[in-house]
Amino acid sequence: MFHKNYIWRHANFCLRIIEKGDKKMKKIATLAIVLSLLLLGSMATALAAPPVIKRPMEIITATIDGGDPQTVDPGYCYDTASGEILMNIYDTLLFFDGEHMEKVMPQLATEYSVTTYTTPIHQADTGLDWYATYYFKLRTGVPFQDPAFGNLTTTDVEYCIERGMVLDMDGGPQWMFYEPLLNGAMAEYVNQKDVDPAGNMTERIIVGKMIDHAVMSNSSHVWFNLAFPGAYAPFLQILSQTWSSIYSKDWALSLSRPGIWPGTWGDYTGWYAYHNPAIAPLDDPTPVTMGTGPFILDNLDRTEMFWDAHRFTGYWRGWNNGPNPVTAPYGVGWPAFGGSKPAGYINHFKTSWAWVWATRSTMFLNGDVDYCAVPRQYIGSMLGQANVRCMFPLPSMAVDALFYNFNIAPSTPFGIIFDYGVLGETGIPRDFFGNSSYGIYMRKAFSHAIDYTTFINTVYLGEAMQPATAIIPGLPQYDASIQKYTYNLTKAEEYLKMWPGLWETGLTMQLMYNTGNLARKTMAEMLRDKLNGMNPKFHCSAVGVIWSSYLYARDHGQLGCFSLGWLADYPDAHNFANPFYYSMGNFPWRQSYDSPAMDALIMQGILTPDGPARNAVYKQIQQLVIDECPSVALDQAIGRHFEQSWICGWYYNPIYSGVYPANHWKWYYTPHAQQDSIPANSTGNGLPYDVNYDGKTNMVDIGTTAASFGAIFGPPMSSKWVYRCDFNNDRKVDMKDIGGVAKNFGKTSAPWVPPV
Repeated sequence: MFHKNYIWRHANFCLRIIEKGDKKMKKIATLAIVLSLLLLGSMATALAAPPVIKRPMEIITATIDGGDPQTVDPGYCYDTASGEILMNIYDTLLFFDGEHMEKVMPQLATEYSVTTYTTPIHQADTGLDWYATYYFKLRTGVPFQDPAFGNLTTTDVEYCIERGMVLDMDGGPQWMFYEPLLNGAMAEYVNQKDVDPAGNMTERIIVGKMIDHAVMSNSSHVWFNLAFPGAYAPFLQILSQTWSSIYSKDWALSLSRPGIWPGTWGDYTGWYAYHNPAIAPLDDPTPVTMGTGPFILDNLDRTEMFWDAHRFTGYWRGWNNGPNPVTAPYGVGWPAFGGSKPAGYINHFKTSWAWVWATRSTMFLNGDVDYCAVPRQYIGSMLGQANVRCMFPLPSMAVDALFYNFNIAPSTPFGIIFDYGVLGETGIPRDFFGNSSYGIYMRKAFSHAIDYTTFINTVYLGEAMQPATAIIPGLPQYDASIQKYTYNLTKAEEYLKMWPGLWETGLTMQLMYNTGNLARKTMAEMLRDKLNGMNPKFHCSAVGVIWSSYLYARDHGQLGCFSLGWLADYPDAHNFANPFYYSMGNFPWRQSYDSPAMDALIMQGILTPDGPARNAVYKQIQQLVIDECPSVALDQAIGRHFEQSWICGWYYNPIYSGVYPANHWKWYYTPHAQQDSIPANSTGNGLPYDVNYDGKTNMVDIGTTAASFGAIFGPPMSSKWVYRCDFNNDRKVDMKDIGGVAKNFGKTSAPWVPPV
């Protein structure tokens, strides 16, 4: 007799022949698989009926209460809630390849090329040297959502990118264009105009010409001239994000809003009137959109606290739902298998931030919402629910840190701040963290006073890690050899005693956090308790303020230290090194942290092409972070995603957040069918690897999977893609899927019947 394990090993051997052998051997191997697997026998299992699918053509997301989007203007969008809207309304030249944050694929562009110049091309009227040009051939026949504005043109692309750079609102994303295209001219020129607008016409003219020359187009191509003297590895990823969304120039001008830049340059001085407005023009007085993406915005209702969108039936990628998928009968255009078929891709999508946890959790368990934001402290209540699927673990491209202010504003309302170098039990000196002789010891003392393990276990239930710096695991340039700060009160005390007289004099300090943020509240309270417990003359308090007040105080130097997080714009170390450690970066200028050695390394890092030499530079950066301690990394969280078990098509890419439902539908099948037996209360299609839902895993399933072999989900989707054949949900049909069918060959159950 043959042992079952022997049969399975024999089948695997045959599968390898199928993968690598010639046609004759493939036929022999396929027959061998069948003969081998027939020896495995069959198995019948009764299944409990899954819940009836609600709203088969609609998806509703219940996000965190208070999670409202800030803007719909691509030139200003820099928050995740706004980004979710833009991802569904607009397209970009390139987009990320499914789950792969390190890969981009053509979207509105069909192809691209890069030309680098051995001898830079000098621009006499701007003073810039062009080191490279990125060329993109534009896809033709792409309609805008309103037919009155026709199809996409290269003029639209050029206008959108240039308008974003003209807009350049404070706190926005445009630095990612100024740096590679203008070699950072934003800091050198544009900010100067705010100091003396009347006396800097020359600079205005220069910057206007820089923007105009940086983005150019003809009838078929658009191209970008990079004035950055190096490889600038992340540029393609920057063009794949929401701030690179493309809309109709004619539509924007038709709005007749005073803040809309007309797209003309004239004498290169008038553009500045459209620079950094108080409110983004596409939000004022009402939010408006006009893209080429799969959904059309219906409402952004801040009173009722939701936004929604319906399907753009003319979407250039098309829909597999018949001639009119919005009004089509149930299941039009989708083939039936085993007497069942999905309704098709969804045609309406809604996100609401109106519900507190008690309400949205009940709605989620009742099936009234499809996606639900689950606070970490309530994860346990959702696990094991019959109709709930949890995706875990999901590594994040985000990090939280505690930042030290090197020059605290003496006018702060948050405690007493003495002059430089002055100690006193009722306050701290304004250079407490930035003193040239002793500030480094204070920063290191605070960093050693944090109980990282307890913090992570308390706030994240252990589902996070403490990175050494903001250059976190998952980035190609991360170096695991860098030693992080650890909880050590003995070292903390040693460092605090390095400032002569501080230990004997004492101090008073307020540790601020924004109300409603459990992680930051916990951090402030834990640090307060540790510091106060070290010395009876230390008087620290944890004080919460509303989010707007917290940001204002941070921006005006009023916080001694502050805790904030950063979500990657693109998966490259520069996107963390620049905002965390570069003197003009997002956090350092608010901290008054300015390290020439660090600035030089960061510039060297982005100037160096990808490879060992670049990694070596970032290793030096990470070590210098530990040595200078301008901030201390707190956590890199591990995420969870919760959805109804009838959701199909969701995938995770760490570089963007929110729900992107263009390829989503609702039905029951086994998206992660790698089990050897059927769960007691299956919400799958009846059997693992039962492609056609007939209650049998047999040659039909092998044949269907083989016919789909090599297909990928896209975008664009392969013509032979069959979602039921992607059993392990890796968005491609390969030998793992064929092997899964073979492994379960011969299993049976009652034919699957769809819920009524």
